[in-house]
Amino acid sequence: MSAAPDDLVLTPRPEETIPPVLPLALLESIRAHDRPSEVLEEEDLTASMPRRLGLTDVIDSQIRRYRENGRRGVPMQEVADLFRLVLRRPDAEAILKEAGARVGRELFSATAPAALRVLPRGARLMLLRRALRRRTRRLTGATTLSVRGSPLEIRVAGGLTAALGQDGIACTLYARALQELAALYTGGTPTVEHPACQGRGADACVWALGV
Repeated sequence: MSAAPDDLVLTPRPEETIPPVLPLALLESIRAHDRPSEVLEEEDLTASMPRRLGLTDVIDSQIRRYRENGRRGVPMQEVADLFRLVLRRPDAEAILKEAGARVGRELFSATAPAALRVLPRGARLMLLRRALRRRTRRLTGATTLSVRGSPLEIRVAGGLTAALGQDGIACTLYARALQELAALYTGGTPTVEHPACQGRGADACVWALGV
């Protein structure tokens, strides 16, 4: 299928990377869910505490490594493996949503101008579109990307969302990140829908943002 006129068709790099903000958000969300902040009545502490604390130590070490690397991208395969680790967990959806909110907040702090709150709504939406175009490609490793229309439609083909499959569950993170970013830019409560997904056999992942 040929790209629409306002689609951005990209040439993938030989070794595609993903910004560290995404794997860091995943790891921090896993750590938050695995910290022994509460003990369930029926929980066998001799089994669960070593697992929880041991996993947290491993995650802490990986978080330090990513932070020490600064802005250096993380290989896409490494990020895909991290996604798959999360997707094997029974609390995968909660972790992905929390990680997505973290990503959205980080992107906002990196892209929004200081004077955003005094700008009219139209200017905020223009800046949101620009941020989505600039950041979504990097976060997904997409080969085709478009941001258009009202409600805003973000369309991504290729990259992580295609490689992961898993019935599109991984896209929960992206949906939440887009929603959080839009909320911070507009000051409203945007809605987000995911009507098409490469993980469910579509030729592209599509998110519709009602802002």
